[in-house]
Amino acid sequence: MAKETSMGLALKAAVGTLSKKKQTELIAEYIYKKYDVFSRFKPLAVGIDQDLIKAMPQYDAALIMRVLSNHCRRPRYIKALAKGGKRFDLHNRFKGEITAEEQAVAQQHPCMQTANPPATENNAAENVASENNETPVVPAE
Repeated sequence: MAKETSMGLALKAAVGTLSKKKQTELIAEYIYKKYDVFSRFKPLAVGIDQDLIKAMPQYDAALIMRVLSNHCRRPRYIKALAKGGKRFDLHNRFKGEITAEEQAVAQQHPCMQTANPPATENNAAENVASENNETPVVPAE
């Protein structure tokens, strides 16, 4: 584990006086500025949580995990997973690949589902009729 400096200890003490929400926001801001892989929402390497905890000993590990969890629930991140491909470490280097199973899970996530169902003839007729305040005319089969 990295040796803490007096500056690191002072920062840890100052951060500790903030609410958990403020600490989480502070950590998130720091991570997004420092690590390009987060700001670009690239798929993260498995085990990156431990790398983050080692890289930021001045912050509480539980709060780092909370920030990471929040990041991984964002639609942009889930979309990146659904595309498949490579995973990246903190330094934006290739470190593993997204498995087919992980990709399938991401594709089934609610944020990946279409908001509007595909238009059918009946739906189209109903939409036009509702715009004109008319009773929909459904073709006979």
